Amino acid sequence: MRFLRDVSLKRKLTVIIMMTSSATLLLACAAFVVYEMAEFRQDLVDDLTVKADVIGSQSTAALKYKDPKAATEILGNLKKAKHVVAAAIYSRDGKVLAKYQRPDAGGDFSPPPPQYNRHLFQSRHVELFREIVDNRLDLGAVYLKSDLQDLNNRLKQYFNILAAVLAVSIGVAWLLSFRLQRVVSRPILHLAKTTREVSEGKNYSLRAVKHGNDELGELIDGFNEMLAQIQARDAELERGRDYLEQRVQERTKELQQEIAERKQTEERLKATAVRLERSNRELQDFAYVASHDLQEPLRKVQAFGDRLKAACAKALAAEGSDYLERMQAAAKRMQVLIDDLLAFSRVTTKANPFESVDLQKIAREVLSDLEVRVQQAGGQVELGELPAIDADPLQMRQLFQNLVGNALKFHQEGKPPVVKVRGQILKPPSAEAAGNGQAEALCQIIVEDNGIGFDEKYLDRIFVLFQRLHGRSAYEGTGIGLAICRKIADRHGGNITAKSAPGAGSTFVVTLPLKQPKQILA
Repeated sequence: MRFLRDVSLKRKLTVIIMMTSSATLLLACAAFVVYEMAEFRQDLVDDLTVKADVIGSQSTAALKYKDPKAATEILGNLKKAKHVVAAAIYSRDGKVLAKYQRPDAGGDFSPPPPQYNRHLFQSRHVELFREIVDNRLDLGAVYLKSDLQDLNNRLKQYFNILAAVLAVSIGVAWLLSFRLQRVVSRPILHLAKTTREVSEGKNYSLRAVKHGNDELGELIDGFNEMLAQIQARDAELERGRDYLEQRVQERTKELQQEIAERKQTEERLKATAVRLERSNRELQDFAYVASHDLQEPLRKVQAFGDRLKAACAKALAAEGSDYLERMQAAAKRMQVLIDDLLAFSRVTTKANPFESVDLQKIAREVLSDLEVRVQQAGGQVELGELPAIDADPLQMRQLFQNLVGNALKFHQEGKPPVVKVRGQILKPPSAEAAGNGQAEALCQIIVEDNGIGFDEKYLDRIFVLFQRLHGRSAYEGTGIGLAICRKIADRHGGNITAKSAPGAGSTFVVTLPLKQPKQILA
């Protein structure tokens, strides 16, 4: 009970005793009233039943000879019963033979339809029907209606008596509770006082006085024993505190030395990171420059090869023509390899600032570029809904070009390729997590095909530069396309993965942030 939460212990005990006593008295009084009410109602029904039986026995002749006057005279005897408001005698066919109404009752009395051997209590009166039988012959019925004035008067009398009894009982209970609660509250209040003195003065030599050998006495003994243990431990703690202070000073010196060493290690790591970043940038620049510088001699090889084939094709023998075609094929593969290396290098060296990009538009343009390849393969590409994100538009074009191109290239023999491209926005994070910078809205680009598939144990390998799962004779390419896709995803703060099984097609999933940080946007 919340209203007792902050009340003193004395008042709590008094209130508890009073409430218990009052509840018990109320229940006892309520039970008494209910019992008396039931008894009185039963007595009233028994009284009406006797009267109905007497009237029935007196009216058998009037019913046999259908004499209303005699029946009315019999009912007139009910004037002596002041609680009977109305009465009626019914013949065997249910018609009213005679009726009676108390003189002081207002209005005209209309007897209800006859019933047999039942009674019914209403709010202000009780009705009783009694069958009239003579030598097992049903002659009719008697109806009596009585008010409940006697019952109401008795109820008022009971309530007055009960109110007086409750008032006296509650007063006696309060006096007893006021005196008896001290038996419990006095030791507890003394214990509480001792506890406050110990807490305020930190004097653990104080002890509470024991008043008896009951549970409160055991509680006081336990409290005193606890104070003795605290006093002993306080002395031990004082000695331990001096020892700890000495250890803290020693440990502080050690930590200062460790912090100095850690700072030196962090500075060395920062210097190493700077060197690695510079080395990585130099390697990327070297790859770009090397690939770019290889273009010129390769173009000369291709140009002179074309001239040699045009000018001397007839003069060359079959073996010479074969060598020339091999040289031109090798030069063409070298050109593709250099172009792919340049594309891989440009992901970071020639990258554009991020801007808002409509992936739907980019994908349609890529499918337009690949229209001839789709027709040659006899396949189809289904384009679903794609969102707009912050990205490098040229690299998004590269991403779709490589993924859709691979889906068309690695199709099963005799089975037209079907490629499905769609996007979805992942369930947004909670507002609290987003506000704390713990999560960001993401989108997924999904490219699904019905091609040859691959074993997922090679999943990490397919995204590595120059790694191929099939021979060059089976499927053309340099093995750089998926490496470019991974590098593009990494640059955008995302990732790429795939799900596949041999002969069951592949599904590539690229996860990218919808929005990029403001400092790297255009």
